Order: sequence, then structure tokens, then C-alpha cells
Amino acid sequence: MPRSTSFPLHWLTLAVILPLVVIAGLAVVGTRSQLQAARAEAREAAERQAPALAAVLDHDLGQSINEIPTYPDPPRPGSGSPKDDILDGSDLTALEALRNDPNAGLSPAGLPRRTLAALVIHRLDPSLTGNETALENLVTVDEPSVLSSRVVDTILTSEIVKHRWRKEEEIRDLVRELGLHGDTWLQRDGRFLHLVHRDGVIAYTEFPDAQVDFDQTLPSWAEARLALVSTAVASDIIASSRIRVGSGLELRISADTSQIEAPVRRQQRWIFAMLATSVATAAIALAVLHRTLRRERQLNDLKSQFVASVSHELRAPVASIRLMADALEDGKVEPETASEFHRLIAREGARLSTLVGNVLDHARIEQGRKIWRMEPCDLAALASDTLQVMEPLAREKGIRLASGLSPVEAAVDAGAIQQALVNLIDNAIKFSPDGSTVTITLSEDEEHRTWVIAVSDEGSGVPKEEEARIFERFYRPGDELRRETQGAGIGLSLVKSIAEAHGGKVELTSTPGNGSVFKLIIPLT
Repeated sequence: MPRSTSFPLHWLTLAVILPLVVIAGLAVVGTRSQLQAARAEAREAAERQAPALAAVLDHDLGQSINEIPTYPDPPRPGSGSPKDDILDGSDLTALEALRNDPNAGLSPAGLPRRTLAALVIHRLDPSLTGNETALENLVTVDEPSVLSSRVVDTILTSEIVKHRWRKEEEIRDLVRELGLHGDTWLQRDGRFLHLVHRDGVIAYTEFPDAQVDFDQTLPSWAEARLALVSTAVASDIIASSRIRVGSGLELRISADTSQIEAPVRRQQRWIFAMLATSVATAAIALAVLHRTLRRERQLNDLKSQFVASVSHELRAPVASIRLMADALEDGKVEPETASEFHRLIAREGARLSTLVGNVLDHARIEQGRKIWRMEPCDLAALASDTLQVMEPLAREKGIRLASGLSPVEAAVDAGAIQQALVNLIDNAIKFSPDGSTVTITLSEDEEHRTWVIAVSDEGSGVPKEEEARIFERFYRPGDELRRETQGAGIGLSLVKSIAEAHGGKVELTSTPGNGSVFKLIIPLT
């Protein structure tokens, strides 16, 4: 590629691509700034809302405080009293009075005498146990003890009372198990418990789940959760506020970063899609421009070579014809020599006619002015006639023409097919050494519904790197300075055009040093 032409194209490429690269870099920086701004805005909004949401929870938790009395387990022994004798008797009146006496105290075993009296009454006459609500208050509120569970399970019938008692027992067992005193927040089984154990009373507040529903207040990308202050803070937490009930719980607001960044990401995708489209369009345009300029340069070079080749091809035979004609006109040539001159003039005239015909036909095909006359034709006879025409040229070079022609009939432009075959045979003769054989075969491929003319030679073959260009117009293989064969570089290009006009193709199979085979493959219909 000439240096003076390639450098401007490179600068043009740089001038187009560089601004797009700069824009892409600015888009990346801008997108990062937008993402940082979106995250900062979300954090500020969460920090504003966290204290207000914590205050709402403080109010709700303050309204849900429950108090339950405690009792010793195991019981602490009490002192003896005449009242114990009532428990050993069956006087229902005395037992009822003892059950209703708030000062009945504890038995020597440490059990509430009122509860023992209620159990004795129930054993003697269940119908006289009394009002269930009063009994419930006695064993669960006024005099709770290790006997309360038995009364609740065996005497009381309310499922609500039983559930509440089991809940309170769970709280008492938890306090005893952990030895809790004072103010404490716990998280157990997905629940948060606030326990205050003082003066024989347990005050507790329960929040059933760590996640707090603030859907009407929080944006879609945020989620509020309760957590113990002592637990680690996750990376997605952007704001927190302490709960005033107790001292160990806080409200934490986490953020779904993907939702916060979603609008910016969508904008980023559109920007980069447009940039990618611009880059792709620019790249395609530059590639097309580069290819067009390169092709134009190649065509100009080939045309220059073509003009030089045609000038040479025309000059040599014209000069020969002129010299021999002048000699004949002067009458200074012997009869035998004159006969040879006439033969040479006829040969050179035929070569000029073929060359001019190829050039004119090639121009007509290129300009779309070529008229194809498709008529039924005996291809074997056409090939045989062509071989007779080419026989003198082959004999002159000491080359034998061999043929194997099968009967084939097809609708073709007979003149064009003969012209293609003449070019293939002429090309084979040019590149074949003296004493070699050029073989022409005609066959029908029934499987693919085509007919094939193959022209094979025993020449030097075509290098692999030149096979792809051998059918290009004006192209001639090898070094121009070392060419010893005649030609203008349009014969094989014309063959290709004729094959394509018939809906077929031309193929080359060549092995350097072992000759070449050119096949003209045309559909039967």
C-alpha cells in the first residue's frame, strides 16, 4: 500500500475513533459519579427516616408490656399452722373459707394453702370448685406456684388461659435458665424479647419478627429490621437508630443496591449502546472506505497492467503482420517463404481477433450490455469443433490435445461456451511444457443435474496463495518481469463471467509442479 495513501487513512481512523473513546471514558466517569450520588442520596434519606421509625416502634413496644409474677421453683418451705389441719379434713365450708383467705400463707412444703384448698375441694366435689375465672386468677395471678400448671391443665377449660399460662411459664423458665436480672433484650427463635426482672415480677415485651413492615413509609429499595446492638452490622446497612425500650436493640435500615442503581444502570446501558452503535457504524464505514480505496488502487494498478499487457499484445502481432505484409508487397520473398508469411499473418490475425473479442466481451459483461442467447446445443460437437480450432496452436508448441467427450445436450449460449473453452485450452497450452498433454473431458453429473467440462494440463500449476485471485479481472500470476507467456489477464475472468451467466461456476484444482485442472460446471437446465 503506498505510504502517501495509507497515512491519511490512518489519521482519518484516529480522528473518528479517538473522540468516541473520549466520550466513552467521560460516560464511564459520569456514570460512576451518578451511582455514588444515588447511593449517598439513599443513605441520607434512610438516616432521616430511621429515628422516626424507631420512635413508632418505641410507642408500639411500650403499649405491649406484659407483667407476670414469679414463684420459687423448687418451693421454699413454710411454717406450720392450724390451717393445715383444714386441708387434711373434708369440711367443705372450712376449705372454701381457706381458699378465699388472702392471708392463708404457705404450707410447710412451701405450697400456697389457698391452691391446696381448691384442689381438695375439687377432689371432694368438683361442682363446688367455684367460679373458673376466680380460680384462674388464684393460680395464675394471686398465688402462682408449682401447682399452677397442674390446675391449669386438669381443672381449667379455657384454651386461651392455658396458652397464656404456657407462654408465661416459658418466660419464667427462660429467666431461671439464664439467671437474668435487670433489663435485657434477647433474640430467640426469630423473636425479640425485652425482659425486666425485678422484685418478683417479670415485665416482658415481645416482637415476633426481626423484619418490620414499613411499606407505606420506606422506599421500595429499603428494608427495616430489628437487631441486637451487639450483633455485627451487615454491609448493606445504611442507617440505624436505637430503640428506647431497653438498651440493647436498634432499628437498622438496609438497602438493595441494585434497585438504587437500577435507573442509572439503565441510563448507562442506553449510553453505551449508543456509543457501541456509533463505534460499530464508524468502524464499518472506515472498513468499507479502506476496502474501497484499496480495491480502487488495486483496480487502477491492474488496469495499468492491463493496458501495458494489451499494448504489448497488440504491438507484437501488428508489427509482425506489417513487416511480413511489406515484404510480400515488395515481391522479394521466395514462394515458399511467402506461403509461410501468409500462414503467420493468418495466425497473428486470429490471435488479434481473439484478444479484441475477449476485451470487447469483457467490457459488455461489465457494463451489462452482453446479450445471452440460450439455445439447445450438442456440447460434445461444440467441444470437438473447439479442439479442431485449437489443434494448430497446440501442434505448433509441440503439445498433444487429448479428449474424452460424453454426449451431453443443454440450453446454452454456444458462442460464449466456445469462447470460455477456447480461453481455458489456450491458457493450458500457454503454461504447459513442450511434449506434454492437455486433456479435455465432457461429462454429465446426474446427481447434481450439471454438466462439466474439465481442462487439465501438466504445467507448473498455480501457487496456493494465488488461487483465490486467479479469476480476478486483469490479474496475472507471477512476477511481471519474469513472465514469458502472452495474455492480458482477462481470459479466466471472462470464463468466470460466462459460467455465472449460465448459473454455474468455474473451479480450479492445482498442485504446484503437477499441473492444474479447470472445471466449467453448468446446470443442465
